[in-house]
Amino acid sequence: MREYQQLSPLMPPGTLVSYTVQLAPVVDFRAGYDAARWHDLWEEFLCDWRELWFNQRVEPPSWVLADEALAAGAKGILFASTLAAGGTNLVVFNGQLTADDMMQVYDPAGSLPKNQDSWR
Repeated sequence: MREYQQLSPLMPPGTLVSYTVQLAPVVDFRAGYDAARWHDLWEEFLCDWRELWFNQRVEPPSWVLADEALAAGAKGILFASTLAAGGTNLVVFNGQLTADDMMQVYDPAGSLPKNQDSWR
C-alpha cells in the first residue's frame, strides 16, 4: 500500500489486489546497485522519477533502464521497495508476456467484479 500511496498523505481511490506471477526472464535488482555487477546508470534506478519528470522535465534514469531491460528481452524488473522496509516490487512489462507466463489475480473468495458492468 505504501507504493500505491507514494508520498501523498491521502490515498486516491483504487482497488488493491494480490497476484500470483510466473514469468521469466526478469532483471533481479533486489540487492541494489553494485559497481562490479551493474552499469553506472543502475545507481540511479531508485531516483525520484516524479521530481525529474514533472519538475525538471528530464527523462528519469529508471525509464532508460526499463527500455534497456526490454531491449534485452526482460519481462520485468524486481527491486526492493524504498517506501516499505523489507518490501519487494515487480514492474511487469505486460507487452512482453507470452503464453508461457502466468499472472493471475489472487481472489479466492470471488470478491472482485467479473466484468465491467460491476463498475457502472
